[in-house]
Amino acid sequence: MKLLAYLTYFIMLSNITNAQTVIPLNNTHGFYNAYVIPIDDRARIDVQLVVLSGTYDEDGISGIAHYTEHLAALSSDTKVLQEPRQRDLNAFTSKVSTVYTNTGSSKEIDRIMLLTRAVLETPNLPIDFQKSEIDIVKREILYKERNAPVRWLNRLALQKLYGSKSGRADNPVEDLNNITIEKAMSFHAKHYTPSNSILIISGDITQSLAQAKVTEYFGNTLQTKQVPDLWLTHHPKDGLKSRTIISSTRILDDTLSYAKFFKFPEPQNILGMQASFFIASDIYNSHINDTLYLEGFTAQSFSQSSYIAINGDLEYTATLIPFEGVSLQQALNALENAIAKMRTKKITQKEIKTARSKNVAYTRSLSQSPRAYLDFFQNLGSDGLPPTSPTEFAQMIAEAPDTEILRIIEAFASDSPSAAILANSENPK
Repeated sequence: MKLLAYLTYFIMLSNITNAQTVIPLNNTHGFYNAYVIPIDDRARIDVQLVVLSGTYDEDGISGIAHYTEHLAALSSDTKVLQEPRQRDLNAFTSKVSTVYTNTGSSKEIDRIMLLTRAVLETPNLPIDFQKSEIDIVKREILYKERNAPVRWLNRLALQKLYGSKSGRADNPVEDLNNITIEKAMSFHAKHYTPSNSILIISGDITQSLAQAKVTEYFGNTLQTKQVPDLWLTHHPKDGLKSRTIISSTRILDDTLSYAKFFKFPEPQNILGMQASFFIASDIYNSHINDTLYLEGFTAQSFSQSSYIAINGDLEYTATLIPFEGVSLQQALNALENAIAKMRTKKITQKEIKTARSKNVAYTRSLSQSPRAYLDFFQNLGSDGLPPTSPTEFAQMIAEAPDTEILRIIEAFASDSPSAAILANSENPK
């Protein structure tokens, strides 16, 4: 399940003149795919290496993908720049990918390509440095977990949903002491291959120069099989309605964490379906939020997230802190009733038009921000999909069929597997 996170709360924007065109390179050598995106008004070049493996691909021990990211990035800097911490880490690890971005002027293209190539080479750093980096990764993970305990609750819900602690649901705190250099090296050897990676070159560069540089620096790489995403086949049991009550001092308020899986027929055009998904999720999120937060006085705090898989699987998660006097069970009942009501809810043409306009405007606006369009390119690339430009994807959203939008909303509201964690706070009020 290579994922594309949904976007919400968009702003209106006038016509954008700076459209980017994504051009597949004719010779990708060993890469899964390689693209160039010439952008005339950018006085720089960005090279993004998207390794198509992230935390979902960890085999039994959480934190290995994150630690491997540190070693690969710092080793790259050491080889090319002669200093492992000469700059901030130019990488991050998500659930489905690890992305490295190297940036410079057009005159620095060779250094940028060297830095990118070095990421795929076996990390070479002093042993003491590698060991000390484990402690840095531990501190980063602990900071995130302590400041956002909802991450922990969401993982518990996903573990119950899928019946597994691997893949989608991880245990980073419990596994911190199991992180080793050897396991990171093994993860790198398995996943850090050109054939399990996508290369995206954008900015002040022509197609011919991009092809020449890819050939120069990666021409000796060989095409191999992409690493299979074993977690893609993780499906909940039919009819699952898991409900777990816990108590903890890790949370300040009673909190409901909810996860729901719903299957959509495998799309022939996954990019087109994702365009429809942007609009559909905007609509059902808005309805659920209105029912529980704005109108029903059920939730004093409420957040939602939806993801779509490359094979049509969809996953919805929600976190809810109820108003005083509303129990966690009442909050769960209200959430499930709000979802069920979407089956018979009449979605108006005005709603679809408004959601479509918001998504089109926001997506097109991304082309105005160098950081935003890089995020957009790598977001699709992380799914193993062509990194369609914001303006091109905005057009797909504008043309998304109403019938498919409504079918996704219907699938969301269907009676499908779910799991809930009803977490009572043990902290004094």
